[in-house]
Amino acid sequence: MKFTASYIEPDTNSVTANVLFADPETDPDQPSVLSFSRPIEPGFEDSAYYFEINDQSYGSYMGLESVRLSRTSIEVKVEPGVVEKFGEADFAEVSVEFEADDETYQAVLETMRRIFKGYESIYREL
Repeated sequence: MKFTASYIEPDTNSVTANVLFADPETDPDQPSVLSFSRPIEPGFEDSAYYFEINDQSYGSYMGLESVRLSRTSIEVKVEPGVVEKFGEADFAEVSVEFEADDETYQAVLETMRRIFKGYESIYREL
């Protein structure tokens, strides 16, 4: 699956860290979405990351082989067992291109680092 995100929302509050990449313009009724989240409140230091592709029916705790984030794109490889569970072969690899100003990109970096803390074997910044 590939899309260009016109909407990027990094958000960290006292409870969770979230990053959303979305294309609400191409198909407003069913936008392409890639999102990540993780609880960060005290007591949840060992919690798992969560991701969704398009909606909750294609969401999973853990299950990513790799996440590669660059200044203009994010590339995600999903574990084969999770792809099988989703029943969508197109979700094996998700590629999202985006443009973000420096402030937004810095917020994305900081939030993704919080979400994937402890998962450095799969998360890489290029």
